[in-house]
Amino acid sequence: MRWFLLLVVLAVGCDKSPEARHKDVVPFDQVPAVVLKAAQVKLPNVKFDTAWKTASGAYEVRGKAKTGKIHDVQVSEAGDILEVD
Repeated sequence: MRWFLLLVVLAVGCDKSPEARHKDVVPFDQVPAVVLKAAQVKLPNVKFDTAWKTASGAYEVRGKAKTGKIHDVQVSEAGDILEVD
C-alpha cells in the first residue's frame, strides 16, 4: 500500500502542464527591447525580472509590483500584448 501511495504522489507531483513544458528561460538581458517596452507600457508599476519564450514564439515576462503582487504579461515578438495575468 505504501508503494502505491508513493507512486501516486510521484506521478501527480511530477506532472507538468503542457504549457510549463514548452517554455524556455531567456536571460533577461536577451529579451528583445520591443517586448520589454510593451510589457512596461501595459503594466508601468511592475518591475520585470524574469522571461520565458513559449513554444509559440511569444515571450512571457514576469515581475513584481510595489505591493508585492506578481504579474505576467505575454508579448509577441512584434510587441503585441497577448495576455495579462
